[in-house]
Amino acid sequence: MNKITQTKKRAAILAGAQRVFGREGFEGTSMDAVAREAKVAKPTLYNHFRDKNALYVAVVEHSLTRVRSEIVPPELRDMTATEGLKVITTRLARMFGRDDDVLRLCRICIGGFDRFPLATSTFMYNGPQRGNREVASMIALWAGRGELACDDHELAAQQLGELCKVGIFDPRLYGSREKASIDECHRIAAAAYQTFMARYGK
Repeated sequence: MNKITQTKKRAAILAGAQRVFGREGFEGTSMDAVAREAKVAKPTLYNHFRDKNALYVAVVEHSLTRVRSEIVPPELRDMTATEGLKVITTRLARMFGRDDDVLRLCRICIGGFDRFPLATSTFMYNGPQRGNREVASMIALWAGRGELACDDHELAAQQLGELCKVGIFDPRLYGSREKASIDECHRIAAAAYQTFMARYGK
């Protein structure tokens, strides 16, 4: 199997596994079900991932890498704090209010913590912790340019993230509402930006 074929097979497996984990949860997912969903032979699946635990960790890492790249794109470094924070708050609010992949991963990690704590630690490392550090690095950059008045960049990044989920994420996480509308996400993002700048803006 050449490298291009291997890459395509791996992508198909990850996409299929994400759908199965999302439907069945960690405990309810089997390697057989993933192979069927991804339309690959079971030996092919095991050639890429030794077991369900390894597959789940890979799904988490893959999904959250995509999310982080969307929220903190490289071009932010060329933006002012005002421009960049509006991008970050808008994308965070849309993620919390509308991204089903992130929602499924959160639910799976919560439900499977007792049996597979590595799932939660992997999610936290690749999602909230790394994402927060990347936002914090941008806040540090803008503070260094004199555009923000902030000494504790990681705390400020955590506060920004919490502001962007108010009223639109926890209700989805616990199943009491559907996706937030685009307009609602923009309203939350605007309020988060204004509140953050009231505290840290110059």
